[in-house]
Amino acid sequence: MRRLVLLFMAITPMLLSAQNGCDFFEFREIEIEKTDINTTQSDFGPAFVDGELWLSAFSNEEIEKLSKGKSKKTYYNLFSIATDEFGHVTGSKKVEFEDISAGYHAGPVSYCDKTKELFVTINNYENPEVRNKVYQKADIRLKIIIAQKENNIWKVKEEIPFNDSAYSVGHPAISVTGDTLFFASDKPTGGFGGSDIYMTIRKNGVWSQPMNLGETVNSSADEMFPFFLNGSILFYATNKGEDENADFNMQYVCLNTDGTFGIPVPLDEFNSDEDDFGLVIHPKQKVGYFVSRREGGLGDDDIYKVNFTGEYSLELIVMDSKTMLPFMNPVVQFSDNIAAKVAGELLSRPLDENSSVTASTSYEGYMNTSKTISTIDKPYGIIRDTLWIEKVEVKQIFVMENIYYDFDKWNILPESADELDKLVKVLNDNPSWKVELGSHTDSRGSDRYNMKLSQRRSDSAVGYIIEKGIEKDRIIAKGYGESQLVNRCANGVPCSKEEHRKNRRTEFKILEMDGK
Repeated sequence: MRRLVLLFMAITPMLLSAQNGCDFFEFREIEIEKTDINTTQSDFGPAFVDGELWLSAFSNEEIEKLSKGKSKKTYYNLFSIATDEFGHVTGSKKVEFEDISAGYHAGPVSYCDKTKELFVTINNYENPEVRNKVYQKADIRLKIIIAQKENNIWKVKEEIPFNDSAYSVGHPAISVTGDTLFFASDKPTGGFGGSDIYMTIRKNGVWSQPMNLGETVNSSADEMFPFFLNGSILFYATNKGEDENADFNMQYVCLNTDGTFGIPVPLDEFNSDEDDFGLVIHPKQKVGYFVSRREGGLGDDDIYKVNFTGEYSLELIVMDSKTMLPFMNPVVQFSDNIAAKVAGELLSRPLDENSSVTASTSYEGYMNTSKTISTIDKPYGIIRDTLWIEKVEVKQIFVMENIYYDFDKWNILPESADELDKLVKVLNDNPSWKVELGSHTDSRGSDRYNMKLSQRRSDSAVGYIIEKGIEKDRIIAKGYGESQLVNRCANGVPCSKEEHRKNRRTEFKILEMDGK
């Protein structure tokens, strides 16, 4: 006897996105455009924070002071701008973090949606010469603080434990899981010169000792402005060049399966003859923002928008859940009737943007399955998926987990409805099957009464399934009463409620399949 929980675990989607690898730009085209969010001074540090775009800039009052040559007590502020679900700007700038960052330069930031934490770069050292110069590139020491909202107000929660007044720790890039933090630091020991990218892991609330990412990522020049995409790709800027006055250019490295990073790849499509840095990409990966000093900007460093367009491709295999082996030359039908290419065990085909298609198997002697595959809100690229099917035979019995009834009752409970819906799917995926749905009671009550109760329960479950569209001649209701107990709890044997509950189970048995 098989338990249905294993069956349904087998037909659960196993979605593997192409963006877990290093082919992010393989399926994308980019379009860079100016934005109207810039000022005549430096604007930098774009970051997506809880449905908004955050950035660092001077206020209008500070720009007026700078225009008059008054740079003392002038600080970069954090601003937020509302965005739509894809990251397109829809609102106007408003000041954020004003009380906390008073007297400090603030930004860049990095936000973790899972933990609701905002990692913020700030400093408390004055430097009068910051006009038209991103202060991260000036001789100003930085530190990182962590903030969270309390009653819709940002409150400082803690500082990063390895902040140090002797050197800078800034430019946070937190992972989507909230347990891995990248940052830039010019700490004098353990680096390769200039500012390097470091990584720290948080476990049980404690940050590990920072680890330099090594000479694959870092150089004797400056590496700054990290951004970690989907736990797989690290973007950053470097001014490694022929001399110490080289401009910043952006590049990326991909995380290997062994935890190391691959060879840096320059972002030639983004880089210009001037400074380019600070790329961030919205979680839906249709929009990004970065900073550039390229010709044609409004101020010095300006924030530019990048639109990603691309295409989707499906790679699908069919697996035997018993042998754990793939089917060669898989046969799969798609609801849009588009034929797929088959090469060995792999089936591939294009997919349309913002669409869904259902893939179905039809193998004789197997419990077939279907799955809806969608590109809605998915990043461009390859969607890899698996259809699991199981070899079965007539008279095979499956226990349906979580089909329970209250004592002396036969009505369908909400958790039972969810499990019965799975059987409805099995019957829809295997239209030639006929099955018996058997209901069992515990030993409490008379044998005769329990037989009637189990029949009522079986009739109730079958009625639910027929209401879901399954033809009534494909399923039979059968009550077994207490005649097939699964444990010791027979008449007169003292048992716990849980032990009795296990006997109040539902099973289905294959009566016919494939016309046999």
